[in-house]
Amino acid sequence: MACIKSAQRAALTALAPDAPYLAAGTMSGAVDMSFSASANIEIFRLDFQSDSPDLPLLASAPSPDRFNRLSWSRPGAVEGDSFALGLLAGGLSDGSVAVWNPLRMIRSGSASLARFTLEICSPSD
Repeated sequence: MACIKSAQRAALTALAPDAPYLAAGTMSGAVDMSFSASANIEIFRLDFQSDSPDLPLLASAPSPDRFNRLSWSRPGAVEGDSFALGLLAGGLSDGSVAVWNPLRMIRSGSASLARFTLEICSPSD
């Protein structure tokens, strides 16, 4: 079977539930062709009408760490359209969870909204 479109990345992906977008987060434990140690989250448009074999990159932002998981939520019931594309949440290799607003990334290239770390304490004796 022939490839229709591609984005050459060592990345985890998530599809937007209600829009023609694909998010890609640099995969933890993978080495890319340039041996880069950087981590990014990128948003591509799923454009199947152009003749180009590559997906158009709409937004890219640095990530605090590489990804173990990536998920794209449905848009919430929030007034206005600031979260019209939902949220992107990434489980990072350092154990934290980072959250991005994909609409803000596409419109202005802004980085993450929040980063959460859960610290588990053992019971004291």
